[in-house]
Amino acid sequence: MQDLSVQPVRTPRQRGEFVRAAWSFYRDDPHWVPPLISDQKRYLDPKKGVFFEHGEAALFLARRDGRAVGRISAHVNSLHDELYGRDTGFFGFFECENDPGTAAALLGAAEEFVRSRGMNRILGPMSFGVYDEIGILVDGFDSDPYVMNSHNRPYYAELLDCAGYRKAVDWYAYRGYTADRDRVNPKLFAVRERLKRRPGWRIRTLDLSTPGMVRREAQIINGIFLEAWSKNWGHVPWTPREFDRLVEAVKKIAIPELSYITEIDGRPVGFALSIADANVAVKKIRGRLLPFGFITFLRSVRNTDRFRHILMGVLEEHRNQGVEIAMYAELVERCCELGYRELEMSLVVENNHSMRNSLKHFPLEIYKTYRIFEKELS
Repeated sequence: MQDLSVQPVRTPRQRGEFVRAAWSFYRDDPHWVPPLISDQKRYLDPKKGVFFEHGEAALFLARRDGRAVGRISAHVNSLHDELYGRDTGFFGFFECENDPGTAAALLGAAEEFVRSRGMNRILGPMSFGVYDEIGILVDGFDSDPYVMNSHNRPYYAELLDCAGYRKAVDWYAYRGYTADRDRVNPKLFAVRERLKRRPGWRIRTLDLSTPGMVRREAQIINGIFLEAWSKNWGHVPWTPREFDRLVEAVKKIAIPELSYITEIDGRPVGFALSIADANVAVKKIRGRLLPFGFITFLRSVRNTDRFRHILMGVLEEHRNQGVEIAMYAELVERCCELGYRELEMSLVVENNHSMRNSLKHFPLEIYKTYRIFEKELS
């Protein structure tokens, strides 16, 4: 058996191998959902990926006997440095065989990259930012992840522990079923009705009818988001290109009837955004849109009975006044009327006590936990 080698990824062909390496770790895992190959290649390409406007990254592949047995990225983010100080680097896109030596070699390569850029701490996985796929799944391996969330082997957390990493923060995915609608306290719907009767108060559905309206609605959501999430763990504002990428991705799978804006006297004060669980479709096409996968993809997205409530935000001056409760109650009622069976609300960071307290009023369970790890670098 040849010795393990960890080599940097430099060419488009090697990036393709980096993306496809994930398949080898999940051949017998019924709950893994592959990435869209074309999308991930574009995202990792320094000439095309939106991250590279403000960040620097390196990709590494671990091989043994010519076969890929692990991969990892390492990156630094100048926008994060501006907000939090220049001391933290990151790793992401982590996949590895069940071997502490392989994991240590991959993580060592990532640590050396960020250390060479002046960092004395490393966090991850974040691929590449806090609003992309994040964390190691540490609980909830018995079900498929929803769209834009990840899945990994149960031994991954132990590999990181063995390499000297410790918990930084946990993020939770909540799950609910429309069959539990009758378990919702009627007082919560009464809160919504009382607020909607106030002059100038309304909850309106997103208007995605034209490109111009999509752009307008996106700008409203972005304005609320930047203020409402500014104190969230690890928050880094989107760049214009990152926001454009999100808009393009979300508008294809957004559910307008379950996405809305709350206004008071014509001023937007809160928003909710829900998307169809496209993972059902991606799993069927095994990550390949071409040559004919997009037909199956579109059909499956339209027919799914699962959706992810991916973002909600309320301006700080309007919090704890029932706005959050009213929007959650609206969501519950609408998804029942539309015939959805299951929903996920995610991801919610463990120290977001305001949102977690609001969710306690509804029949939801934390069914997946994603952990971000950290390590101090000497």
